[in-house]
Amino acid sequence: MGMTLWIHTLEDREYSKDSDDHSQMHRHADALDAVSEAEGVRKLSEFIDYTDQEFNYDDVDDDDDGAELDPETDLAYGIDDMAWFEASEGLVSLRAVRKAVAAGGFEAADDDELDELLEELDDCIDVLEGPAARGAKFHFTLVE
Repeated sequence: MGMTLWIHTLEDREYSKDSDDHSQMHRHADALDAVSEAEGVRKLSEFIDYTDQEFNYDDVDDDDDGAELDPETDLAYGIDDMAWFEASEGLVSLRAVRKAVAAGGFEAADDDELDELLEELDDCIDVLEGPAARGAKFHFTLVE
């Protein structure tokens, strides 16, 4: 399995645990960051939380099979261990990038990848619309 991004939201300590894979967004992260810069919005890569990856790499040599899971996240780490960003700011970036990619000129992806990328961007926009309106937080989690 390759690397992918998941999108999670946080509202009043309610942590969303489900996400679709956003593999095209990860695969084309550098090109999407270039689009972000050109559009004058925050880079999508700046919204990535590396907690899961760091925890799993740090834990490779440990034998913590019996470790307790955090009750809020059902993970070995908690909400306060993660990096969170304003959902409204992420939504601004996602909408600007999606519009620019859809307008053409995104040569980093072939037609099939481009369709998948637009679907992934649409999914992230859909996920963030409600939380952004309510002042919630979000992040992209890098997972393997």
